Amino acid sequence: MSVTVASCPIVLCADPASGPEVRAALQQAGFDVAETPIHDNTPVNGVAARLILIDGGVQTERALKLCQRLHRRDNDAFVPILFLAPDDATGARRASLECGADAVLPRPFDAAELIAQVQALLRIKERHDQLAVKASEAQRINKRLQAAYQQIDQELELARRIQESFLPQSLPQLPQVRFAARYKPCGRVGGDFYDVFRLDEQHLGLYVADAMGHGVPASLLTVFVKTSVQAKDISGQSYRLVPPDEVLARLNRAMIQQALSETPFITMAYVFLNWCTGTLQFARAGHPYPLYVPREGPPTLWQVEGSLLGVFDTRYPVQTHQIQPGDKVLLYTDGMDNASFGTHPIGQPSLVAAAEQYRRLPIDEMVDRLASDLFGQTRQSDDLTVVGLEMM
Repeated sequence: MSVTVASCPIVLCADPASGPEVRAALQQAGFDVAETPIHDNTPVNGVAARLILIDGGVQTERALKLCQRLHRRDNDAFVPILFLAPDDATGARRASLECGADAVLPRPFDAAELIAQVQALLRIKERHDQLAVKASEAQRINKRLQAAYQQIDQELELARRIQESFLPQSLPQLPQVRFAARYKPCGRVGGDFYDVFRLDEQHLGLYVADAMGHGVPASLLTVFVKTSVQAKDISGQSYRLVPPDEVLARLNRAMIQQALSETPFITMAYVFLNWCTGTLQFARAGHPYPLYVPREGPPTLWQVEGSLLGVFDTRYPVQTHQIQPGDKVLLYTDGMDNASFGTHPIGQPSLVAAAEQYRRLPIDEMVDRLASDLFGQTRQSDDLTVVGLEMM
């Protein structure tokens, strides 16, 4: 039974005695027909046809077995099977359907009804083939999307590693001051950034920054911050330590000079500390107020004016504080706005209450508890960074 769809759209499996009647009805309706006898070895694989018609009127048992073999054949294409049952008995019709026939027509048949059944099955096949083409195209699109998603995932992972490499791998270890930091992006990459670095034998700089949003665009802004912060001017053998207001003003102008089509909002708090004297200066650019947790007394928010970076040229006022042994200072990003602690209001009140409760802990333990307890019952919807220092 070697046939092709183009030359033989309908394959008729029939007994030589009854086949001509069926073939004549099909050919009279304009169908091309290829006929093959029914026997136990009738091949079923490789059948290329739009429809298979099995005449079970004479060799009923063999016809049913052939129907069953054709139904189970290894063929991805859908080819409907029309079975001519020997009579109109329920058992004969049920047996052919159970063997895999898609439609049954009992003998004696009406030629017009036979053609109508054939045309109906061909319409079903045409619709099936159209859906198969669309499914195949959808599968190809899905594979392309999977490849694109995989590439995006790889790029996000690379962005995460690059951003992580810009964060400090370790914090300065000094006998007079201890540091702790916890960084929790809400996605693969985030818009928060921080750094703690020694400037000379008595001074260090510390900042926490937050770029608008999160994801790759925000992470690119954090890289810009890292490379643009100028905390020290070096000229020959001498140097000058840049005060906090000037650090922020320079960074602000650098961002404005980029003339980006969309204003990249960044907030930042910059701290300049003399760890030998405990003198701390800081300025902020639209960033949450630092939280001062003294050894004795209630925690206090250090409030000072300061506009966002990258919007317009402006000045950044500086505050100066004297830090005593046992005092702690916390810098954090606006992810803390979602903090929840006990029955306290969400945001800064919860932060202040938690800092009050954990004030006696060493700074690393205190920061750990803040980062975990304030967000233990809520879904993190923004990046979170907490950096703390403790005078010893």
